[in-house]
Amino acid sequence: MADQKNILYTHDIYIRTIVPECLINFFNLDFEIVEIDSAKEKFVKDFPIRTVPSIITAGGRKFFEQQAVNDYLIGLSGNKKEMALLLGDGDNLDHRTEITMITSFSGSDYLNVLAAYAKPYLGMLPYNKEAEDIALEKLANMHRFYEEKLANQQFLTGDHITLADLVTATSMKLGFAVTYGKEWRAEHKALSDWFDRVIHSKYLETHFKNFKWTDSPAALP
Repeated sequence: MADQKNILYTHDIYIRTIVPECLINFFNLDFEIVEIDSAKEKFVKDFPIRTVPSIITAGGRKFFEQQAVNDYLIGLSGNKKEMALLLGDGDNLDHRTEITMITSFSGSDYLNVLAAYAKPYLGMLPYNKEAEDIALEKLANMHRFYEEKLANQQFLTGDHITLADLVTATSMKLGFAVTYGKEWRAEHKALSDWFDRVIHSKYLETHFKNFKWTDSPAALP
């Protein structure tokens, strides 16, 4: 028998679940948000691959991976104006593709490199100087990519927020909370100002209302 309600499986420590939760709140979608630690048996039964975010609909359909879940929730809202703003105008292939490109890149490649760099400072991985240097070089190139996008426009794909901004900003949360201190932000002012605008937007404000910036990079444990 199919479930009788829509469920989003999430976990408080995972970055990729932030945008789906915010979209559910913003669009007031009829979803129960379930923390996987409180429903391990059911979660594993529904999603044996054990990845979040994952959703199971009232009709029994199952979807996982951040990109697919975000797209589904935005489409489910039925709000055509917001769908066009967040996902791109269906008639503008270049813009839609750019949104998808940055969304995919930020939610995977960028987040993975940033997490590898930050985890030793959170006590989650042993420190390795060579690995850190490699990560910092990669991050510098990635930040240059974002800054080039912001050189002549307010947001990553134009002058309004899209899903690309939401996913990128949430992926950068770890950096601004742990390693991107005042000195770093002064050197990357455009990127830092953009991050501030996006996290306090109508889409993400429910999650970031009490966000605390780090003054200086965290010390190794």
